Amino acid sequence: MDSLTASIISGLLQGLLEWLPVSSEGNMVILLTQLFGYGVEETLNTSIFLHLGTGLAALIYFREPVQNILLMKTPEDKDMFYRLLVMTGLTGLVGFPIFMFLNVSAPLGEALLALTGVALIATGLIQRQASKSTREGSELSWPLTILLGVAQGLAIIPGLSRSGITTSILLFKNFDGEEAFRVSFLMSIPASFAAAFGLMIVKGFQPDMYSGFAAIVAALVGYLTIGRLLALAREVSFWKICVGLGTLSILAWLPNLAF
Repeated sequence: MDSLTASIISGLLQGLLEWLPVSSEGNMVILLTQLFGYGVEETLNTSIFLHLGTGLAALIYFREPVQNILLMKTPEDKDMFYRLLVMTGLTGLVGFPIFMFLNVSAPLGEALLALTGVALIATGLIQRQASKSTREGSELSWPLTILLGVAQGLAIIPGLSRSGITTSILLFKNFDGEEAFRVSFLMSIPASFAAAFGLMIVKGFQPDMYSGFAAIVAALVGYLTIGRLLALAREVSFWKICVGLGTLSILAWLPNLAF
């Protein structure tokens, strides 16, 4: 990356879109290739590196629960530590081969995200008809832990949103909006750091000054947007969150119909 303007816009885009059911990688590819003339491989590498910024934002925002999880202060913290460890390992096992060896196109990821959006809207409409008293909470079971790790690994496909797919799965499993966001954000921390450092170690990616600045912008914007999304999840009804996230997923896919 060799432009201050490109680094600022990329950082803003990553910080805003990382937590939404809209692919930050897919949009980054479109932005940097079409607007600034970067190559696709360079753009994908930059996009993965910028997860370092949003991962740092999540780490700072959730510093207290992360510290408790690392120190295993309670049985629940110990349980979450091992679940996050398994999720991160599965993310790497699934995502690394896709990133290294497979030529997966952005339209495929966006189509998968659109299907997820349709399912989310259906879930929201069903929940709207159900009484709140009949809606039970859910827990992070081991099968769900494995599913989330695999899904997060698949999000390396350009166009498929990490936050979108993981949050959707949690909502389908009857987690409330705030808890679904919280688990998804916590999952992103080890995965983001592993992806960024893995990129530098395995593929020899060397971030320049502009890439570093973009990561800082992504961290600042990401930190600000985390709090707002969690507050929104507390204020808005569960079914509205499902419908809203599903609509965003479909809207992100619609531009492909023009091509």
